[in-house]
Amino acid sequence: MKAISPVRAVRGCYEAVCCVSEQSLSISRSRSPAELSDMNDCYSRLKELVPSIPQDRSVSQVEILQHVIDYIFDLQIALEDEADRVQNSADVLRALQSSEISFPKEDAALCH
Repeated sequence: MKAISPVRAVRGCYEAVCCVSEQSLSISRSRSPAELSDMNDCYSRLKELVPSIPQDRSVSQVEILQHVIDYIFDLQIALEDEADRVQNSADVLRALQSSEISFPKEDAALCH
């Protein structure tokens, strides 16, 4: 599953932000103090885990989530690059195994 960055039309941004804010407020009002504490613990844990988040200053939950999304994109790119390198290595190995490599008899004796 790939991470996808949402892209919105400029005129729809205001409406989306308003809807999200109203929804967030209603959700946060319905949560018990214990649930909010658990959420704060989760944000603290994310702040510790994501290397790009500054540890020496306070950051908002939105900023933490932005760093998390960026970090997920970076990890996805790293995995895709590694998969490409592994595939290229496998292709080279198959090519070497399928090709006929001949050595002079005197060089073949060095291998044993």
